[in-house]
Amino acid sequence: MLSVDAEAIGGIYKFRSTVNISDVRFEWGRLAVTLVSGEDRKTVIVRFPHVVGFRLLDEGDLLDFWPTCSAENGWLFLIKNNGWFDLEATRQGFIREKGQGVLEYFVASQNSCLSVLSGELPEVEVFNI
Repeated sequence: MLSVDAEAIGGIYKFRSTVNISDVRFEWGRLAVTLVSGEDRKTVIVRFPHVVGFRLLDEGDLLDFWPTCSAENGWLFLIKNNGWFDLEATRQGFIREKGQGVLEYFVASQNSCLSVLSGELPEVEVFNI
């Protein structure tokens, strides 16, 4: 697979230290992802309002996403090309096509990474812990 073409989503909290996904909840087409950084003393909740698919993998199984989606570049990315969506699109049974309102997002953390196919922009909330 080719290297991922992605851009960090700006205007959100930028972690200064390691961050880990601590919780992933899916209910009625909505996905909520909680990330925690003990050193920053912050918790971030990212909500994807209209999810059509998601996958959680160890970062070691996603080498095509590095270095573009590495921690120094951010933790929440919009995937433009060569991500999970494009990989799924190579399967004969995958019926979604680009341009039908579904975008791919990538949440990078130290312990695992999450790919999300969503029809809407994510909402981000930051809390002090």
